[in-house]
Amino acid sequence: MIRFLNTFLKNSLPFFCLTIFISPTAVAQKTNGTVSSLIRMEAYFNQLVEKEGINQAFIDVAGRRGVVFRPNALNIIDFYSKQKPINAKLSWKPELAMISKSGYFGFTTGLYTFEDSLKTQYGHYISVWKAGKNKKWKLELDAGIGHPKPGATILPQFVDPVNYEYSKLLGPKKIKMREDIVYTTDFLFGKSLKETGNKHFKEFYAPDVRLYFPGEQPILGLKNAVAFIDNKNQHVISYPTFTDRAISGDIAYTNGKASIGALKYNYVRIWRIGDDMKWYVIVDMYMKE
Repeated sequence: MIRFLNTFLKNSLPFFCLTIFISPTAVAQKTNGTVSSLIRMEAYFNQLVEKEGINQAFIDVAGRRGVVFRPNALNIIDFYSKQKPINAKLSWKPELAMISKSGYFGFTTGLYTFEDSLKTQYGHYISVWKAGKNKKWKLELDAGIGHPKPGATILPQFVDPVNYEYSKLLGPKKIKMREDIVYTTDFLFGKSLKETGNKHFKEFYAPDVRLYFPGEQPILGLKNAVAFIDNKNQHVISYPTFTDRAISGDIAYTNGKASIGALKYNYVRIWRIGDDMKWYVIVDMYMKE
């Protein structure tokens, strides 16, 4: 028995030690069906940036088709593979995070800080995450706008689904049709803005919408967002170019092109389906081209 225990410990100890050091990292990168897994992934990503540098960290967490806006949409891996290492610090904290009923689709958004030898810059970001069959989170979209140092703290909201009921018998055609619905909704949003003006924002924005605009602190809530747009006194026109949606059909995003007066923008919109089964924008970001 003693010989057996010695042999067992000798053979098992390396595996046991490896498990201790690897398992926390592996768990941090995987979905467990709750929004807490997204928060852990963001924390892991932050640590990765500090350890490996900005370029390599983005390459490590990016999905094969993930995009970053610089200022137009570029493949994340291609973009960061071509960047020279920089001596800078990048950190961020989620202020809003949401996961789909399926547990394989979610997003985070919040304040970021970028610090180099010259100055510290602030802004807000949107990250869209998707998990594959291995349940590992991958970054599918990264977008951000800059603004002055914030004066107030936005209280975090991390949202799990109210329930996890959705149709799981979906073929490729059904999935494509669901994506088309979101795309069409965004297309109709842009069309209504073009034909009858900015008043239609209130019909497509959720009550708790967050509007991100370059150089401005986040505009929170439907009333404030509509007032901000009205104060621009310029016609907003938008047109979607891409959409993706959770297989559970409750969260989606679109990105596309927009113009406000003479200025051109890229935009990213996060959508959530309401109790009335209509799609509403909960985050709307405009980035100058």
